Amino acid sequence: MAQRDLTPTSYMILGLLTVKDWSAYEIAEQVGRGVAELWPSADRQRYNAPKILLERGLVTASTVTKGTQRSRTVYSITDEGRTALSDWLATQATPPALQFEGMIRVIFANQGTIADLRTNLTTMREQATRSRSLFVSHAQRISAPEAGTLPQQNHLMALANRFMIGHFNHIAEWADWALEETADWPDTVQPATTHRKRTVSTLAHSIDDGSS
Repeated sequence: MAQRDLTPTSYMILGLLTVKDWSAYEIAEQVGRGVAELWPSADRQRYNAPKILLERGLVTASTVTKGTQRSRTVYSITDEGRTALSDWLATQATPPALQFEGMIRVIFANQGTIADLRTNLTTMREQATRSRSLFVSHAQRISAPEAGTLPQQNHLMALANRFMIGHFNHIAEWADWALEETADWPDTVQPATTHRKRTVSTLAHSIDDGSS
């Protein structure tokens, strides 16, 4: 059975170790490459997770020293670790959850100014554009002749990469639409009544999209 009290970050690290042995620094570096946009808590857990895996016997650790370089801890996956990863992959994933502060600010924007709302929308668009660029650069790297860090997983990386680029495309496009939609709003309060027909039309469009 999968060890359910382990986090996806731990299983992510086990997955990395199936490719080769990694130092603690290398693991943290790999987990930090674009993972924060997909699994935010991974960034907080990437330094402690290997130690927990070691305590469980899912990895081993050895101290390696090269020449005059400072010694480093290198982790290797055990047979028990491979079994735990395989068992976890066979379980049902938890539903996706979105942590999106900008959208919370949209929902309660009637307590602030129209300038605040539109600044927030602009920030959301800029953030999405930057994140999209990050995944575009990932796609370019794994498409290169040297095929990136994990060439044996490029076909899987491509699946995830397309989703992430599409996700941030959607946010950027939505922010552009929202900026246009709010362009004639005098404030964040009056449109509740003055733009009622437009609100109903927007909701109808959303219903149509959701049922298609």
